[in-house]
Amino acid sequence: MSELGQQDQRFTEKGVCAEIKRQPHIFAKLAENALIVAESLRNNYFKNTAQFVANLRLAVQAYEKGKRTEPILTVNSVGDISWSDLQGEVVTFIDGGLGQVQLSSQVPILLRVGSYCVKTGERQIAEREQFGYYPVILGDIEGGSKERKDFPDIVRITAELLGGLAALERTPELRLLMFHGPLVYLMNAYAGHTPFTEKDIDLFLTHYAQDQGLSQNLKNDFLREARRQIYPSIAPERADEWSNRNLFEPLSWISFLYRRLIKEAKRRNPVPIIAGVVERGQLREFSKDILLKRVFLGLRDKKKENYFNEIYGRTDLTSPKALLDKLAYTDSLLLSMLLTPGQYSEPWSIDKYGSLRSGDITLPGESFPSKADWSCLRTSQDIAFPSILGCYVHISETTEPIRVEIFSELGEEQIEEAAKRAFLYAQLLPGYGFPIGLDIVDKYAHIPNWMTDAYSKIIKYQLGVSLQSGEIDDAEMQRILIQAMYMTKRDWLFRPQA
Repeated sequence: MSELGQQDQRFTEKGVCAEIKRQPHIFAKLAENALIVAESLRNNYFKNTAQFVANLRLAVQAYEKGKRTEPILTVNSVGDISWSDLQGEVVTFIDGGLGQVQLSSQVPILLRVGSYCVKTGERQIAEREQFGYYPVILGDIEGGSKERKDFPDIVRITAELLGGLAALERTPELRLLMFHGPLVYLMNAYAGHTPFTEKDIDLFLTHYAQDQGLSQNLKNDFLREARRQIYPSIAPERADEWSNRNLFEPLSWISFLYRRLIKEAKRRNPVPIIAGVVERGQLREFSKDILLKRVFLGLRDKKKENYFNEIYGRTDLTSPKALLDKLAYTDSLLLSMLLTPGQYSEPWSIDKYGSLRSGDITLPGESFPSKADWSCLRTSQDIAFPSILGCYVHISETTEPIRVEIFSELGEEQIEEAAKRAFLYAQLLPGYGFPIGLDIVDKYAHIPNWMTDAYSKIIKYQLGVSLQSGEIDDAEMQRILIQAMYMTKRDWLFRPQA
C-alpha cells in the first residue's frame, strides 16, 4: 500500500482497528474496558471506539487544513529537539521511596527521598552524575494522622518538596527540576490531618540543608505567614492557639513549600523548568473539559445531537461526563489513539483544589476535633496552592502518553520546554516510554522488600536479645532502621536477582 494510502487508512474505522491490534497496550485496555461497561455496549465496543477515533482524527485534520474553524484538539510537536540543544544543561530528578518493616502489630515506615543530578554531555562520570538522598523514619513524627492510610503520602510529599527545594538552592546552574509523579497531587484528599509539631519540622529540616540558617529561615518564614494570614483564614476561632503552639498544618505547610519553590525559581535567570511527570495516569479531565466538551459543542445541531447514542446504541450519552462514565475512557487511552510519537497535546489548567472545603481537624494532644476551612488555599488567594498546567506527550507506539505538569506562574512556555525534555529523556527507554532520569532515581530511592525483610530479621533478633537481657534501647533500634535505609549509595544495583 502506498504511503498516501496508509495515511488515508488512519482516518477509517478499519484502519484504526488494524492500528489498535498492532498496539497490545491499547488493545488490552479496550478489552478490559469491554468487560466492565454495560452489557449493551460490549458487543461492538471495540468497533465503535475505532469509529469514534477515526471521526476525531478527521476533525483534527480538518482544522489543521483550515477546513474547520473550531479545533477539536490542538497538536504540537516535540520531535525536533536533539541532545546538542541541551549540551551542558544541569538536570535534577527527584523521587521518594517508602518501605515497611512488619513487627507484630507495629509497622515502622521508612522513607528516603533520592535526587539524581546530571550534566548532559559531560564525559567525566564524576562530574556528570551526583546522587543524594536522606531518610525519615515516620515513627519519629509526633503530628499527622497516623491512623490514616494516606499518612505516608503526606510525609513523602513534604520530603520530596524539601528535596527539590534543596536541589534548587544548592545548584545555581540548575536548568530542569523534574519530579517523579504529579507536580501537585489532588490535595483535597489530604485535608484534615493532625498538624505537624515544630519538632517534626526540625526532623525534616535536619536533612533539608547543611546550612542550619537556611532551615531556620524556612521555618520562621512559614510561621510568620501562618500567624499573619494562613491560620486566621483556615481556623479563625483557634488561630492564636495554632500560632502560639507553632503548629504546622500539613496542607498549609505543603502549599508554602510549593510557593517557596516558585519564588526561588523566579530569582534565577533563566528561570529553571520545574515539572512533574506521570506515567499510566487515570485522569479524565482533559477529555471531559477540553476534547469531548468541544465535540459536544459541535453537535448542538439537532441533526447531530444523537451522534454518540447512534454509534453506541444508547440513549443516555448526552454529556462528556456521561460518555466517560459509561465507556470507561481515560485521557491517556484516548490520546494514545489520537497522538503520534513526538507529539504533545495542547496545555490545559488542571483543577487540583476544587474540592478543598471545610472539615474537622484534631490538634496534637487533643481528642476532640476543631473546625477548619481549607477553601482559602485555592488558587484565588496569595496563600493558595499554585495553579498547574498540564499536557500529554506521546513517546512511542508501545506506551501510553505521559502527563507533564508545570507551574503556570513560571510561564506557559515551560510546558513546551518540559515536554521536549521529557520526550528526549524518554527516548533512552523506548520500550518503557518514561524519562530515564526518573527511572534511575526511582530505583535509587526505592526501599526494596529484600532490604526491609532482611532488616526486620535483624530488628527482631535485637529485640529478642534486649528482652532477654531486660534492656530495650530505642536509640539502637533507630540506628538499625537508619542503617537499613542508607546501606550503600547504590544498594539497588546489588539487590538479589529474581
